[in-house]
Amino acid sequence: MSRTPEQKAADAAATPGGWPGAVLAAGGGPGRPVTELMSGAVWNELLDELRRAGEYITSKRAPATSLDRAEGFRHLGVLLKIGLEEMLVDWDPDRPRFHWSDGTVKWGLDCSDALYALVPVRPGGVYRVHGRRASVHFLGFQLVGQLSALSDRDADTLELARDGSFELIIGGEPREGNWMPLDANATTLTVRQFFYDWENEEPAPLWIERIDAAESREPDVVAPTGIAAQLAALGIFVRAGTEFWAESSILKRDGNRNRFPDDHGIGSAALASQKYQSFGIGYFSLQDDETLIVTVTPPRAKYWSLHLGNFWGESLDYVNHQSSLNGHQAALDADGVFRAVISRRDPGIANWLDTAGRNEGVMIYRWNQADGSPIPSTRLVRMDEVDELLPAGTPRVDPAQRRATIEMRRAHMRRRIDRTR
Repeated sequence: MSRTPEQKAADAAATPGGWPGAVLAAGGGPGRPVTELMSGAVWNELLDELRRAGEYITSKRAPATSLDRAEGFRHLGVLLKIGLEEMLVDWDPDRPRFHWSDGTVKWGLDCSDALYALVPVRPGGVYRVHGRRASVHFLGFQLVGQLSALSDRDADTLELARDGSFELIIGGEPREGNWMPLDANATTLTVRQFFYDWENEEPAPLWIERIDAAESREPDVVAPTGIAAQLAALGIFVRAGTEFWAESSILKRDGNRNRFPDDHGIGSAALASQKYQSFGIGYFSLQDDETLIVTVTPPRAKYWSLHLGNFWGESLDYVNHQSSLNGHQAALDADGVFRAVISRRDPGIANWLDTAGRNEGVMIYRWNQADGSPIPSTRLVRMDEVDELLPAGTPRVDPAQRRATIEMRRAHMRRRIDRTR
């Protein structure tokens, strides 16, 4: 019996190899027989998994435009990069350092406002994170085990020195103040920095070190059996990641085309979402002369946003296109309502979400530390109907203002990435 799309998505989410860190972990596990390495069998296994992943790109169930297909194959490259870095870069939980995102690795409906960092941790260890709070709007720390969130800490709850500096201890005996428990299932510490005012906010500089006695242990040497296991895990990671997001997008397209679901989240998979954040994922599907009007009264929140993504679970190009808006950037109407217009062509509306040449993809809203979780409503209309359906006072922009906004986004992204090097 063939599996339903719902079963495929659930299976992909539950696949042990379909999570960041799996390739790294495979090197220290029981390994694979060295004969599989010597014969090349494990390499062929990797190629078979990549071939299976590629079948999703060319499937009739996936969008068939050259742009969507190009992005699909590029996404395989993204997943390969994630997995290969776990094999080749110093992801050492005993000599940790933050691995900052550079804007090229988009995965899992990444947030357009976010600067992400990952660092592997070892259960039983004790770590010290230190740095400065800076002016970034939101700074959050999260311990993750595979794809499950284990604990969160908002930097606004930390005790800071007068200059904004702080230290956060992770693991060891419970203590008052700036401390987080290190769960026995934890594999990764994730840091999220969410920017609201892209023109003025600066990222927080951060460092990490392991401070318990085990820091002096010799680095792991990956044995031939470990390399064999990592090659196999790499193939599983790429195939499982492709499968999960393709099946998830198909579910959204078939069940929530041009609307948001009447619940929150992406199903039963936790996907390491923050405990104090709710979100909803829908799917836009437009003709060239159509637009989708999204309407919602935002809750009072630390952070909120509406972003667009492609079929493969990647954010769109939010640097060169206004494909995202957050609570600072958005213009609310006089009645306190946020009305956004999703379309390929610029309607001259301030709250335009640019599909960057696409006719379909995912759309996601996020409410962070909010006093409610409203579900935005949507309305599919022709482009020539937009003006008559929006309030008379709807903020508008001319081409020069739009260009200035894009230049601001480009300048911000240079600062966002360069400050982490």
